[in-house]
Amino acid sequence: MIVADEKDKTQTGAEGEAEQQAKPARAPRKPATKPAAGAKATGAKPAATKAKAADAKAADAKAADAKAADAKSEAADKQAQGAETPPAKPARRRTKAATAETTEATSAAEATEAAAPAKPARKRAAAKPTAAAKAPAAATKPARARAAKPAERPAVHRAPDERTATVVDAAGKHVDEVKLSVDRFGVATDINLLHLAVRAEQAARRRGTASTRTRGEISGSTAKLYRQKGTGRARAGSVKSPTRSGGGTAFGPKPRSYEIKMNRKAARKALAMALSDRAEGGSVYVARGLELDTPSTATVDDLLVALDIAAPVLVVTDDEPVVAKSVRNLRYAEAGEARRLSVEQVLRNRSIVVTEKALSVLTGA
Repeated sequence: MIVADEKDKTQTGAEGEAEQQAKPARAPRKPATKPAAGAKATGAKPAATKAKAADAKAADAKAADAKAADAKSEAADKQAQGAETPPAKPARRRTKAATAETTEATSAAEATEAAAPAKPARKRAAAKPTAAAKAPAAATKPARARAAKPAERPAVHRAPDERTATVVDAAGKHVDEVKLSVDRFGVATDINLLHLAVRAEQAARRRGTASTRTRGEISGSTAKLYRQKGTGRARAGSVKSPTRSGGGTAFGPKPRSYEIKMNRKAARKALAMALSDRAEGGSVYVARGLELDTPSTATVDDLLVALDIAAPVLVVTDDEPVVAKSVRNLRYAEAGEARRLSVEQVLRNRSIVVTEKALSVLTGA
């Protein structure tokens, strides 16, 4: 037994040596050297990157398999649909005999239609009358005649030495013409001087009597109402303060004069300018024989209406109270005294009617 075991050992040892000799010799491993600091790492990728690459490849393979499966399913669906719907048959060609039969049938139908009597044309339904047609025609009113507008008088511009006033009688008829003085009715217009004169006249009419009391003019105690601090209220002094009810008025009006100084010569020249402006347009008339014993508005109204002049009208008198009273009830006219005539009065009115007595005053004044 011992001899057999030894023989087996020798055989196995020989076989092992033969296998080792048959395998190629492996090159010896080089010693692992760490890369220098700052140098880029080279060589094999780490295990984590290899795992990620393997996962990515697996995912791509799965996606490709899914796409292939979808394509196969779509192809199968298309084949199933093609099997259900049979292919359309090609259009059948018509033979010459069939075409001849159809043409004969159409010609026969046309012949029967020509032989049959024609149908009468269908009557159209009469249009329904509208509501306006049903209603009886209303009597058309004649067009209202519009009153013709009076022709506008052409503007008249006369030279200073050619300005005249039209003389009329009590009935308003043209009687004569009177030449006006150049000194009073031939002065060139200065708008600035006229404006100043009107302002001065309007300011002179102001009374200027408005007045208020200050805190010093009101009766009351001057004691402080309560202490300065500690009350929680706003500080307060006198009860007569303008901020309190019943107190004085701050910066209120006091009696004063609104008079605007104007030289006498300038005032006279401004009045002459206003009269000259009306005389230049031929709007000055002289009333001859206008003498009334009692006030009569109707008489003056008839005179002014007969003149047919532009309104409003200024009637200038000289110490003639009866004529002045006859004018004051007319809406389109006013009376003025020749010795107290103002520039504003002349400019406010478009026409001037002067009595013979007042004309002598205006010319000689």
